[in-house]
Amino acid sequence: MNKTFYSIREVCNMLDEEPHVLRFWENKIDKLKVLRINTKRHYRQKDIDILKRIKSLLRDDLYTIEGAKKALQKNEVRELQQTDQVQ
Repeated sequence: MNKTFYSIREVCNMLDEEPHVLRFWENKIDKLKVLRINTKRHYRQKDIDILKRIKSLLRDDLYTIEGAKKALQKNEVRELQQTDQVQ
């Protein structure tokens, strides 16, 4: 699929997670900014990429929520530094 927005059900199917898990991650991790229109969540590809990274950190690498938040922040800083070096 190559859409602009995905429903929570579509994203749950992609990630093999339940909706309550995605909502929990959304509430706990500030980097994840899901678009809400009329109480429905609309996920962009960048949101899905972040969710995949969160899932990997939590499920595969066994990070805590706090550890995953810090890892995402470190990754964001690293990406900004790489962008600055290229320019």
